[in-house]
Amino acid sequence: MERESKQRPRSPVGAASFIFDPELSDPEPPEHLTAIPEGALAERLRWIVSAEAVFERILYVFIIAFGLCLATLMFVQVVLRYVFASPFVGIEELALLFGAWFYFLGVAYVTRNGEHIHGGILTMVVKNQNAVRGVRLLMTVLGIIACAVFGYFAIRYALFEIQTGRLSSYMRWPKGWWSASLIFGFIGTTAYMVLQAVNQLADLLAHLGRERER
Repeated sequence: MERESKQRPRSPVGAASFIFDPELSDPEPPEHLTAIPEGALAERLRWIVSAEAVFERILYVFIIAFGLCLATLMFVQVVLRYVFASPFVGIEELALLFGAWFYFLGVAYVTRNGEHIHGGILTMVVKNQNAVRGVRLLMTVLGIIACAVFGYFAIRYALFEIQTGRLSSYMRWPKGWWSASLIFGFIGTTAYMVLQAVNQLADLLAHLGRERER
């Protein structure tokens, strides 16, 4: 069947979003909502949208920076090992440091764009659009609970590492530098999921209100 694609360019890369439903879904399913409010809700939450835009830029820059650092580290290690036969022993620690920050900040960024993994069979089974919106909201709430639970233990461990002042084996750097990525990653991810839940709830209530007026 032919239907309008819900993929659309998203900043900053301008590439098509990977949020979509199976082409067999009929009727046209409601569009997926992300953590970023749009339309009337964006006007009401203007200060949140403005603050988030600044945070998104900072987050994006740090993700790129850690990714480049990790790639450069891998390249330098290859040269040192196979050209000069003198590998850098501390690469395991540095690779984990850059990789952890790249990964956990990336989790928050992907959650912001709503491009984390989700199932698509819902729209093939449930035809009522408000029911689809309700299930999506429920799944977001469950995601928030999961992030809060896992984040609690992860952040608790990270704070323990920071407070005890443990040092890494080779570089002798504070292990809290590695663990701190958990704090920023889980807090950022949870915050974006809360924003997404607010966005989904406002959209669901708006459509329920229009349905009652008919």
